This record gives sequence, C-alpha cells and structure tokens, in this order.
Amino acid sequence: MTHGLAMSKLFAKANYKSSHAVQPYWIKAAYTPDPDSITATTVVTIDTWKELERLAERWKGPLSVTVHIVDDVTSRSRVKELYEANADLVQRADIHLSPTVQAGVSVLLPRNAERNLARMFARSDFVLDLPSHVLPVTDLQRTLATNKEMFTTLLRNGDVLVVPTFGFPEQDGTQFRVPPSKTRLLEMVDTDAIHMVDKHWKPNTGPTDMDAWKTATTLYRVERYDFHYEPIVIQSKTVQPWCAERFLDSRSACLFSTYLAGSEFWVLPDDFAIDLPPLDASNLSDFDHVIENRLYAKFYWEQCVHHARQLDSLGLWKGKRSEHIRTQCSRVIQNWGKGLIGKPE
Repeated sequence: MTHGLAMSKLFAKANYKSSHAVQPYWIKAAYTPDPDSITATTVVTIDTWKELERLAERWKGPLSVTVHIVDDVTSRSRVKELYEANADLVQRADIHLSPTVQAGVSVLLPRNAERNLARMFARSDFVLDLPSHVLPVTDLQRTLATNKEMFTTLLRNGDVLVVPTFGFPEQDGTQFRVPPSKTRLLEMVDTDAIHMVDKHWKPNTGPTDMDAWKTATTLYRVERYDFHYEPIVIQSKTVQPWCAERFLDSRSACLFSTYLAGSEFWVLPDDFAIDLPPLDASNLSDFDHVIENRLYAKFYWEQCVHHARQLDSLGLWKGKRSEHIRTQCSRVIQNWGKGLIGKPE
C-alpha cells in the first residue's frame, strides 16, 4: 500500500493531495516513552511555536505534535531549526508534519484531522489532547501512577478523566503567575483573580462544576453534560471514537461521540491546567462559523441515531451503557419514529 493511499484512507474527509503530504514522525524524539505514560498531543504552527516550547518546559512527559505549515522549503527548514534548538523537544517531542497550500485552518486538512494525526501516532497508551496555549500545572503523570489500577481501568473501559481548566480575567500572555497548587488557586478564585473555564459557559458555571471541585477529594462525575462541552481530558489512545473530521476546528465534536457511547467523564479533584491567551487566535471566518454550527446541529442528530443503533445491536440498549444516549437523545430518537430502537410501541 502506498503512503498516499494509506493517508487518504486515514483522513477520508481531507483533500487527497493534502493527506498524501502528511508525514508522521517527520522528526522522532530521542526518548522512547513508557507505554503506560500520558502523551500530550497538540497542533501548532510556526506562529505558535513558542507555545509549544512553553508547553514542553512545563510538561515533562512525551509529546506528539502535529505541525501545520505552508508547504515550502523555507517552512520545513525553519521548523527543523526551531526543533533542534530546544533540548526538551529533541528528547520528548515527535513531530508529524501537515503541509498545506495555505496558512491557517483549512478544509483541505481540518484541524480535527490534525488532532487525530497527533493522537494516532502517540507512542503511549494514554493521551492528553490540549490546545498549545493550555498548560498542565500539576503532575498528571504522577497522579496516574499513584492511582494506576483504578485510573487505567477507567480509561481502558472508555471513560475519560477531566482536567479542570482555569483562566485569567485579563492576562498578558507573556506575563502570568501560575498558582502552584489547588490551595493557592482557590485563594485566587476567591479574589476573582482566576476562574474556571468551560468554553461556551460563563466563568465558574460550566459542567465541570466549580462548586463541586472546590471541596472534592476524590473523582466526581460530570452531571450536567452538554454536547458543546469540550474539557481537557486524559483518555485511552485506542478505545475512544476519533474526532469527526468534517469540522474545521471543534473539540466538542471529538468528545460527543465518547459520551453517547456510554463513557463517563470523571473530574480530577486536585489537578488542573491554565488557559493562557493564544498567540494566534482562531482565523475562522464568520461564514465558516455559520457552516460549523449548522454542521454540528446535523451531526448531533446523526450521532444520536448512529450510537443508538450501535448500542441496540450490542444488546446494551436497556442497560447502564445507554443511559447517556437515552437522556441526551430522547427527542431525536422519538422524532425518527417509534420502533427505531427495540420493539415497536
């Protein structure tokens, strides 16, 4: 099988020439990670490379990085130069190249496909997908190792571990004071110097549940899931559904299928990450946003029906595994006709 054929099948929604140009392990890290460790996966450009360097300084585990560039000799040389100048990257970061004919997020090879690329070629069993401007603060590798039996069982059964994320009301991206512990962070929350971030929700009001996290000492389940929810999560590299590649840039679409398949979202009680201002804000046009929103509305219906049929085929429709889809998708399933799932009423 040729490289181009393999890549075009892997990224079936992408343009053939763009997928053919993808190069997994364009540069391979010197360090071979422990299979039971967590690999941080992310997507960067030359313009956001400093975010990758900052992430590598904070994150001492393996990294699997998709680098989106304009396909020319100058860009390739620049990436190699930047990589070789950073010892953390040389030791721990695998670079997967995504060359395209234009800068920025493109339908030719969407950002969601580039997320899948970084996850697919991660060299450990567990991954932490995050935007490059988000920094894990606490030692997630240690948390996993300390609770190895319990957490690995959850992850291999399809559940995910939510890393609560916090942001500053007003913060210069180059000048920031990261709280070193939950105790210090909560002191800053009390003075409104920092707040819990759930995209699409007002500060401290999202499904991760600020009130529950303040007093939590053990894992707790996300009770107010919504299909726009897109937390930072640790997940299995292998058992989770992949990001839907019809979307230019939608992390919530990466997680919606996971939830409908019956997976639980468990919030870590002592760990957290910090969301810093991105160096390069999203360049999606207003028109692209309209298309993305309309696609997502249709995607919601499609995924409800698809996963309902799949769970029913597995004989799981009346069991605990289907609780999420029966709650989240009851209106959709009813509108598609009684008797779609199970015996006609």
